[in-house]
Amino acid sequence: MRLSRLRTVRRRRPQAIALAVVAATLVALAALQLTGAFSGAAPSAVRPSVSAHQAAGDVSSRPAVAAQSEAAAWIASQVSSAAIIGCYPAMCASLQTQGVDASRLMPLGPGMTGVLGTDVIATPPSADERLVNQYAPALIASFGSGPARVEVRATEPGGAAAYESALQADLTARRYAGSELIRNWRIQFTARDAGQLRAGEVDSRLLATLAALASQYSFRVTSFGDASPGVQVLFREATIAPGGGNGPAELARAAALVNQQDAPFLPTHVTISHPAAGQVALNIEFAAPSPLGLLTPTLEVHQQSTASVTVIANALPLGWARLS
Repeated sequence: MRLSRLRTVRRRRPQAIALAVVAATLVALAALQLTGAFSGAAPSAVRPSVSAHQAAGDVSSRPAVAAQSEAAAWIASQVSSAAIIGCYPAMCASLQTQGVDASRLMPLGPGMTGVLGTDVIATPPSADERLVNQYAPALIASFGSGPARVEVRATEPGGAAAYESALQADLTARRYAGSELIRNWRIQFTARDAGQLRAGEVDSRLLATLAALASQYSFRVTSFGDASPGVQVLFREATIAPGGGNGPAELARAAALVNQQDAPFLPTHVTISHPAAGQVALNIEFAAPSPLGLLTPTLEVHQQSTASVTVIANALPLGWARLS
């Protein structure tokens, strides 16, 4: 089943139907939409590589070079492989060294020209702070300090005001969905994780994934993580442990199910590990940045016999997912 085909209502195989079901107590995990706040159009032509002489002179001090290298490595491993990255020449070269294809790089000119064609930018130390805050208001990671500081930011074509409005609406949706997810009897959370859910600190893609998995499996969330240095952002990573007897087999099936998804609900990393003797855990991690607008709070309560049954309106491809 593909979570991203949001408006397609058709009959699916039993496994797909099971994935659409969330949990008897999850009041509304929302309308999942394909477009988020950080969408950007990929360029149609492949851009040329940045040569060494173009990169020369952008950074000179040892701290600046170190911050640039760390930022490039983080972007290569953590940022979505579909994202277009705005960069100054030296950073573009460093990103290519880390394996980022030149077709994904948008060299930024004076006055941040080119920024509107990007999803993420890596700011040079000399960047105009006013322009950065206007077109790339979401700080998702930072490296170094002072004059050597490099920031990685998500862009918003509509500007800072549009981002702030989308952020507040998304926070409300995440808080609502997280609070309802805590009530799902198939999932156990630590007190700390439950607090993070209530505060709206968990990525919408992760909320949807946990809810979908809970339709088939019982498990414990042992921790949330974000892997974003220098700034507190939404938790994009979760480690879960089995809640029942046949743990390893269930986690393997859960991992296979998660790996069947399409963007934006396909995680970057899905791994099964054995952190301690006799234990097994499933780690799910989504790429940065965390998109806004994937959840729209909806409450649809239908009656089945004498008990109320929660329904998710247009949350998944089936259109209506009745909970039992």
